[in-house]
Amino acid sequence: MTADGESGPGADRGRRARWLLAALVAAAALVDLAAFHRLEHGDSLVPVLVSLLRWTPFYWDQERFGMLVPLLAAPVKDPLWNLLLQRFLTILAGLSAVVLLARHVLPARDWPLCGALALAVLLALPSGGWSFEYLADQPYGLSLALALAGLAVAEPGPGSPAGQGWAVLRRSPWRLALGLALVLLAHWVNATIGLVLGFLAAARAAEDLATGAPRGEVAGRFLVDAVLLAAGLAGGIAMFRAGAAALGHTRHAAEGFLPLAQWPASWATTFRNAVAQEGPWLAGLALAAVAGAALLSLPSLRPARRQALWRAAALAVAAALWFGFAASLEWVAGSAHHWRYVSPSMLLLHLAALSLLAEPLSLAARLARPALGAALLAVPLAVLAAWGPPSLAGVRADLAAVTGRYAEAVLLARCDLLTGDYWSVWPTLWRLEQLAHERGGGPRVYAVCHRATPTMSAWSGRPKGALRICRPRTAVAERDGERWLKLYGLWPVELLERWPALDVLAPAAAPQAGGG
Repeated sequence: MTADGESGPGADRGRRARWLLAALVAAAALVDLAAFHRLEHGDSLVPVLVSLLRWTPFYWDQERFGMLVPLLAAPVKDPLWNLLLQRFLTILAGLSAVVLLARHVLPARDWPLCGALALAVLLALPSGGWSFEYLADQPYGLSLALALAGLAVAEPGPGSPAGQGWAVLRRSPWRLALGLALVLLAHWVNATIGLVLGFLAAARAAEDLATGAPRGEVAGRFLVDAVLLAAGLAGGIAMFRAGAAALGHTRHAAEGFLPLAQWPASWATTFRNAVAQEGPWLAGLALAAVAGAALLSLPSLRPARRQALWRAAALAVAAALWFGFAASLEWVAGSAHHWRYVSPSMLLLHLAALSLLAEPLSLAARLARPALGAALLAVPLAVLAAWGPPSLAGVRADLAAVTGRYAEAVLLARCDLLTGDYWSVWPTLWRLEQLAHERGGGPRVYAVCHRATPTMSAWSGRPKGALRICRPRTAVAERDGERWLKLYGLWPVELLERWPALDVLAPAAAPQAGGG
């Protein structure tokens, strides 16, 4: 018996889970206060402005990516701390998804060890670009964490009587209700995340049957997960369509596939892009899998090899299914087959490889506890190696470097609006909000570019002739600025002033009708 009255394997697993939670929180805080923010860009900063300027249920001018985190951060009015809070929440969720996946796939095994090992390696091996996209910019980590938490909550409670076969269907109503709420939140954040976990649930059920698990128990667990995920998908699609209708969009998700004949080429291109971006990470995973399989081939561990390989195979199959789905979409092809859309596949492959390495460590009585301690210690060390030491002053400097190129000039030029290219406008808008907060207020500047419709009402009632419009003096800003000024009814314009880095424009007066 332990000092706090707990005893047995469950108590030991609970202690390890609490240490793992502490490591997750520490890692998220360390990443958030390190050099992570050097990679901030227009897409990643828009949710901060959604929180500060005008909250909408979805990402501005879009019918997907639910704005849950900006809503949670809305009480924080300081732009810097709003950003840091949002990043902490998304980083924590993205890292937690790794651990929750380990718990979901390895419920009867040493999932804390596998989760800690997978967490440390995830912080060390992927490129900074992938880590930022997954932990800050894309909804996969948050939606996976919410959905997996929902499935975990819906499981029979620790005090529930053990059941055999179909008795696994007996769940507490409040657990099912709370689990469903979390799954629905996940599908608000990302309407398709249920497909990832649905593929995994099917692959896991097949693996359980192949390794001799009772059919009734497997079917019961699969049925509960499938019903929760199907309800989440239905809710996500309904929210997607409601958002599309509100924006006047007429296309639906089911219409977004490439022609069947183009699928193989799209798969090949997406795969090449992922390998080119994350080759070292994938090579490291291959080495981990080979090392784990070799250890499991030792005579003393060989009895566990078959089941470990089946579990890894189930994760790999789910990864392949999501990859095939995502790489068949028009949206992915139109976005240059970017590797970020197959991030869930990368995560599943990551866990597959590390589960093979964790299994022999957990089975060795003398190694299991030291291995967990080493993995937990490796988590903050991996953060320091990847992103450097924490420094709030460093965060401020990094953000100023990536957002401040035009901000002071826009203030000095007394502009009301900022137009140009997307990747210059939104970082500058965030910096202007931060400067205004630091200096005790001032006139707010609004964007005239992609995703600026939600804030249009704040300036559209002003006399057009009185509007001063800043535009960076670059070819792309001039090209994009003309397009957006026309769309927002501010074209043609006349040049008022020239500054070193930008031009100040105003809508040209309409020509008077000739007398007759």
